[in-house]
Amino acid sequence: MHVALLWGAVIFYGFGIALVFPPALRGRASLSRAALAIIGLGLLAHAAGIARLAARTHHFPVTDLRSALSFFAFLITLAFFFAYLRYRINWFGIFMLPLAFLLTVIAVLEPGRTLLSPAFRGRWLMVHVGCVLLGYTAFFLTAVAAVMYLIQENELKSKKPRAVYSRLPSLEVCDELYRRSLLWGFTLLTVGILSGFIGASRMWRGPWELDPKILAALITWLVYLFLLSARLSGHLRGRQSAYGALVGFAVMMVTFVGISFLSGFHGYFPNLGPPR
Repeated sequence: MHVALLWGAVIFYGFGIALVFPPALRGRASLSRAALAIIGLGLLAHAAGIARLAARTHHFPVTDLRSALSFFAFLITLAFFFAYLRYRINWFGIFMLPLAFLLTVIAVLEPGRTLLSPAFRGRWLMVHVGCVLLGYTAFFLTAVAAVMYLIQENELKSKKPRAVYSRLPSLEVCDELYRRSLLWGFTLLTVGILSGFIGASRMWRGPWELDPKILAALITWLVYLFLLSARLSGHLRGRQSAYGALVGFAVMMVTFVGISFLSGFHGYFPNLGPPR
């Protein structure tokens, strides 16, 4: 049942994206009610699918990479609504919704097996997964703000700025979104990593500290620690700060998706071992 609901979300997201692009490319300031309504229906279908999976398995509905991708896509779409309602900028739909659509399609085309290990039922796991994915969503917003900043700066410096970019947010708005999302993302990722350490130490046996995804997560944390520190100290601003956010997002996605092929605890087929 939850797969059918996710397919419904995919269909609504697809129609919604088709309604988002034309107004933005024509320079309209806002999205149509029809576009927002259809994307909203997709979000509701997605939420129902996640809730159905949670009800069927009786635990937090993120147990493998594919379900994590689905949950991440849901959070991206939810973040789109918050960002759009806050800033009323239709370009959020162009930069955010295609990734949500793609991740949902990946999750629904080949749903992974449901892992019912007790290690996936702990409260610390819920805090860990929830905070990490919320942090990743905030970092995606940081990357979106960086892309819009770079495009807007390039257009402002151009001798012939194109009208299609007239509805992009100002550099000040991009900078504000960048700063806020970076701070929230780093805070949530820190809480997620710490809660993951606590939960793993209580439930997992073996040298889990050396799992590739844990090491990659620490590298990701260090990258964003550098970005945040450099930003707050004033050593990294403007284009350099924007490029740094894009590098950080690339590192984050490698940690989230790429390292899952190597991880024994977080991968496609986790080898959790017996719980403590």
